Amino acid sequence: MIVLVVSDIHGNADALRAVVERVGRWDALWVLGDLVDYGPEPHVVIDLVRELRPDLIVMGNHDNAVAYNVDCMCAPELHDLSEYTRQMISYRLLGPDQIAWLRTLPKVAERTAGSARVYVVHGSPRNPLYGYLRPDLPERELLLALTPSPVAVRPKPIEAGVVLVGHTHIQVDLRVGGSRVVNPGSVGQPRDGDPRASYAVVDLENSRVEFGRVEYDIWRVVRKLEQLNLDTKYLARLKEILLSGRVG
Repeated sequence: MIVLVVSDIHGNADALRAVVERVGRWDALWVLGDLVDYGPEPHVVIDLVRELRPDLIVMGNHDNAVAYNVDCMCAPELHDLSEYTRQMISYRLLGPDQIAWLRTLPKVAERTAGSARVYVVHGSPRNPLYGYLRPDLPERELLLALTPSPVAVRPKPIEAGVVLVGHTHIQVDLRVGGSRVVNPGSVGQPRDGDPRASYAVVDLENSRVEFGRVEYDIWRVVRKLEQLNLDTKYLARLKEILLSGRVG
């Protein structure tokens, strides 16, 4: 089964369309959360995702924040930008039905492909919404991140052949214990120095992962942000992240 895996679209409909057009065909579409905030079209992204009828979708921390009007608990260097765009973009443009739909998203999903168990979450098994599963963590911390208990002091990783995560906005493919951890990177807000939209195509039956990047018209997205009459300080930061693929 060929699965298109996308994550962290963040209101960037142009980037999502570019990924869909590039990949073209797949057996299943899995979405790892964070459809909203930062980008200029969270309402369009939600409608587009719903039209694509994903076979699996989980909630991200920004989806949860918009759905329930709570703190997103994101990285300190982005917290004020997150709060600002939630109020000035997401809540301005999203309708009640779209916000209600966000509340229906599960935090964790599991699937079986052949004999392999696949565990899907936005953050990490230990902390589905807010956990950062970074490849540079020490092995013990990686094993704890794969432990589905927020209070465990000793690692007991989830028994899954494949663990799919998002949240870090960085492509990852690594072995941790008995699991292969895959992060497709971010569609709409890459933060690894490459501003192109990021995704992964996973062949679960043959254990193959192919990462992809696709160019799209970033300046078109910037112009859409400019049309929202945002504070110049926040607009400049959003523009820099989109154009550089980095958080300054």
